[in-house]
Amino acid sequence: MSQRSDATARVADVVPEFAGAFAFEEFNAMQREALPALLDTDENVVASAPTASGKTALAELAICKTLREDGTALFIAPMRALTNEKEAEWDRFEELGYSVYVVTGERDLDPRRAERADILVMTPEKTDSATRKHESARYGFITDVDCCVIDEVHLLDSEKRGSVLEVTVSRLRRLCDPRIVALSATMPNVEDVAEWLDAPPESTFAFGDEYRPVDLETGVKTYSHGENSFADKYRRLYRALDLAKPHIREEGQSLVFVSSRQDTVRAAEKARDETTEWEIEMGSRGEYDFHTAAKELENEKLRHSVVDGVAFHHAGLSRNDKDLVEQWFKEGKIQLLFSTSTLAWG
Repeated sequence: MSQRSDATARVADVVPEFAGAFAFEEFNAMQREALPALLDTDENVVASAPTASGKTALAELAICKTLREDGTALFIAPMRALTNEKEAEWDRFEELGYSVYVVTGERDLDPRRAERADILVMTPEKTDSATRKHESARYGFITDVDCCVIDEVHLLDSEKRGSVLEVTVSRLRRLCDPRIVALSATMPNVEDVAEWLDAPPESTFAFGDEYRPVDLETGVKTYSHGENSFADKYRRLYRALDLAKPHIREEGQSLVFVSSRQDTVRAAEKARDETTEWEIEMGSRGEYDFHTAAKELENEKLRHSVVDGVAFHHAGLSRNDKDLVEQWFKEGKIQLLFSTSTLAWG
C-alpha cells in the first residue's frame, strides 16, 4: 500500500478532479490515514471514527474513486432524513457533472433516472426491497452497483433493523459483489465486522477519541426522583438545563435528547420560560432577517420559540422546518435544542 505524506493532504493534490466536491481544502489526520486504503486499493474498508471527526469524507473519497473508474456508487443511510441531507450536500457532485438520485419509500421511483445515476442514496429497507426485486426492470439498477458505502453500520446491532441490513448487504454482495465501505461512530467490534465483510487488517480502522476535533467529556449526572413519573420528567429537564446553562453563558450551545416527539415540544416550551430568567442573552429577536426567516416555519410553536434561541427537532416536523432548525443550530442562532434520536444519527 502506498504511503501519502502530510504534504499531499491537500484535496486539490489528492483528488484534483473532485476538489469541488469537498467543503474543505485539506484532509485531517484521520482522513490522511485512511486515504491509501480508500484510493490506492480495491479492498473493502471498515472504519470507526468519533462523531465530527470527518467520517463523511471517507465515504466521499470512496465515491470519488468509483466515479473516477466510471462506476456507480450506492450510499446506504440509516434514515430518510439523512438521505435528504446527502442529496442537498452532494449538489457539489452534481456541479461536477455527476448525477445523484435518492431512492426511498416516500418518493416515486423513476427507474431510468436510477439506472443512469452515478450516486444512489437509499435506506437499508429500500435497498432490501430493490435487491429482492432485482430481476424486474424497475429495480434492475441495483445490480450495477460497483461500490456500496454503509453509513452507521452499527445499525447491524439494532434489534428491529439490524437483520434487514445484514441480509441486504449479503444479498447485494451475491448479486454484484461491490466494494464495501462500512463506517460508524460507535462500533466496538470493528474486527468482527471487518471479518464479515472480508476487509483486511490494513483497511480496517478504529480511530479513537484523540481524533475528535473537540474534547468530549462523558459522565453520568444524577437527579432526585420520586414516585410521580410526571414530576420526574420535569426534574430531569431542570437538571439538563442546569448542565446546559454554563455552556450557553460562554456563548456555546446545548443539544438535549429526549424520548419522544411530544417531550421535545414540552421541554422547549418549559425551557423557553426558564431561560428568560437566566440573564443570559439568547435568541435573535433583534435580527430582522432572522425574525423574518422564522416566519417561514410551518410549526407555530417552533416559530415562537426559535427567535428566543430555543427549538425542538423530531421526525414529525416538515422537511422545511427540520432543515431550517438544523441550519440555524449550525449557525449558532439556536443555543438550546431538544431532539429525539433523529439528530443522533446525523
